[in-house]
Amino acid sequence: MVATNEETPAAAATVGTEAAPGTEAALGTEAAPGTEAAPRAQRTAPGARPGGIGSVGRRDWATWPKYEAAVLGFRNYWYPVTWSRKVGAKPIAVTVGGEKIMLIREKGQIRALHDRCPHRGVPLSHPMATQEFPGTWTCCYHGWTFDLETGVLVAAITDGPDSPICGKVAVRTYPVQERLGLVFVWLGDETPRPLEDDVPAELLSPTAVVAGRITTRPGNWRFGAENGFDDGHAKYLHRNALWTKRVKMPVWSKIRVVRDGPWITRMKDAMFYEAEFPGLGAWPPKRWYRNRKGNKTKVSLRLPGTLRVAYETWTHFEWWVPTGEDEHIYVQLAAMDRGRMSNLRFRIYYRLWVRWVFHGMFNDEDRLMVDVMDAPPERLYRPDVSITEWRKLVEDTARGAPITEAYRPTIAGLRTIPFEVSGSASEESMAAAKPGAAAAPGATAAPGTPGTPESRPTASAQGS
Repeated sequence: MVATNEETPAAAATVGTEAAPGTEAALGTEAAPGTEAAPRAQRTAPGARPGGIGSVGRRDWATWPKYEAAVLGFRNYWYPVTWSRKVGAKPIAVTVGGEKIMLIREKGQIRALHDRCPHRGVPLSHPMATQEFPGTWTCCYHGWTFDLETGVLVAAITDGPDSPICGKVAVRTYPVQERLGLVFVWLGDETPRPLEDDVPAELLSPTAVVAGRITTRPGNWRFGAENGFDDGHAKYLHRNALWTKRVKMPVWSKIRVVRDGPWITRMKDAMFYEAEFPGLGAWPPKRWYRNRKGNKTKVSLRLPGTLRVAYETWTHFEWWVPTGEDEHIYVQLAAMDRGRMSNLRFRIYYRLWVRWVFHGMFNDEDRLMVDVMDAPPERLYRPDVSITEWRKLVEDTARGAPITEAYRPTIAGLRTIPFEVSGSASEESMAAAKPGAAAAPGATAAPGTPGTPESRPTASAQGS
């Protein structure tokens, strides 16, 4: 499948709009049925406002309902969340897809638990929480103690050794893998896919050198991904960045977007480094120090929000990991696999230059835009074929249902082990069960149950 940003004689509709059958639409407008839009040079009468200037364009993303709903991403993927070296015997808190997660290292292995004690909702990662027994973690409020591997409540210290609540409550645990010096967390309810399904092959080579940065940034993850794959912005937004100071950036390009397995890739058919704008003049101004033509990279994007930028000798990667509606974890990696000495030189080059100038200053310009981006509504133009093809890719290939809101569990416990809870504290957790009958292990809540995504198990099957 190939999409292009070139107009065709049959239809010159703007990206994101459709011309009426048998008509030609002006960019950003729609031709009335049975009429033909005027040639571009005749579309604006002298002294009149350009046609369609009052239109807000696309008012929503309803063309891509799955993408529009994915405020917090998709559940059934591996997400990088932090560096392995940052996880030790003291827990750290991360948020992924709206879910608060506690990471802790026990006997060399990282465990991930939902970061909320089901008793009164206190974070298990609270600085006052402690490890009172090997292989467990204890909430600092009332001493509820959970097995780190299974999440099962094994002691309620302030209720004595024979507390009847033990074994009947659990916090959710998450599959975790360490690779590339990173911690990857699986959010899905399905059996985890192999990590290799979600990590680019270039990063998995045992001889590759990989370095990078992880930061938390404002803005929805979708804005970050769209910015990364946006063909037009780098030519203008980054034109004065130190990273491109000696590079002559194209003014505009003719591109195609092609699918390649799980990726979509921007293919450049032509690049134009100078242009004459009618009635305005030539652009850009000539600069003697811009002595080499740039923007010759190969840029690709895939789910769950992973960008690949292939340079001649090394490759840059980005992840936008959703945390909340207006925040995401931004992971940047640089990788080279060209032999021991080349890899060593690249590691030095990264530390002295790439980390600060590219992963820092250059991409921080993107951060400033993603932070203030407010769409829809939006008026798209020809280069935005890169954005619409990304949305189509998500719509066609995303695993499972999107995460539309933050997950807030009930008091209920295990995913696969049946249990009973008595008293008023169980009322919320048993709300989805049929009257007079306990929920069966593995049963699912009815779609639309408040606070429970459609695919989430009910109280009897899902840890909190």
